[in-house]
Amino acid sequence: MSDQVLDKPKAKSNTWLYYVGKFFVWLFVHVRFGLKVIGKENVPKEGGVLVVSNHRSSFDPPVIGLAFPRVMSFMAKKELFKQAFLKWLFRQLQAFPVDRSGNASSAIKESIRRLRGGAAVLIFAQGTRNEGDAKALDGAAFIAQRAQIAVLPTAIWQEGRRFVVRFGEPMLAEGSSREETRVLTEKIMEEVNLLLPLDYRQKNMLEEKY
Repeated sequence: MSDQVLDKPKAKSNTWLYYVGKFFVWLFVHVRFGLKVIGKENVPKEGGVLVVSNHRSSFDPPVIGLAFPRVMSFMAKKELFKQAFLKWLFRQLQAFPVDRSGNASSAIKESIRRLRGGAAVLIFAQGTRNEGDAKALDGAAFIAQRAQIAVLPTAIWQEGRRFVVRFGEPMLAEGSSREETRVLTEKIMEEVNLLLPLDYRQKNMLEEKY
């Protein structure tokens, strides 16, 4: 993995703006859509946890962040960090950049650093939003194994207009070999799939390569 850093934070972010943003997301989501949260009791109250979810729409990151009872970090495309104000804003919202063109090593390192520091990090195992038929990569399992923290399988979908977010039971990320990473990916995606309603579930969500 390359030691190159895309955008190393120079200042520690504050959470007050995160909660301000969360309030406005709450207002928008509840007025326009509605939100139902299932399994909130499964969310670890403290310590590093990797939240791994399916990804169907651009609303998923803020809605899952709204449903999650803790401050949550998430990846955002690096282009959003080029302008100084947006860079500052996204930092305050606990986001960090990822290069989606191919080299995601710095985002992986930042995820591991935050998780080891006790943060909650959201990642979409299928990489990009889709209707459920995209296959999962091993990035989430790789990060969880290296950080040695729990994985929280999570599912999001809509019932009519209303969003539903369901948190499963935490899973221990064991192993470190390529084969063990692949097996963990399969277990995570199986759990995510089982959290979804029957008409949202997919039989094959896995990819044969890392």
